[in-house]
Amino acid sequence: MKAVDLTEGDQCDWPITQTEIGDAPTVHVNHSLQELRGDALIELRAGSLKILNWEGLKEAGEFDPTYLHLAGDAERAA
Repeated sequence: MKAVDLTEGDQCDWPITQTEIGDAPTVHVNHSLQELRGDALIELRAGSLKILNWEGLKEAGEFDPTYLHLAGDAERAA
């Protein structure tokens, strides 16, 4: 979202519910989100997602910005 300028600072719209996130069972999605919240990496409320700790979130998700195939500096995606 940040790479395509769809954020305001470290926050973006999050207009989906946990059950809409994907094919993962709701219990697994809820557990994962609770873990990210508990580790003070994200804050979810009222249709909004705020990243509290970018470096911690990238580490938790084993994020590799090179998969995005962005032109220029891959770090801007992070």
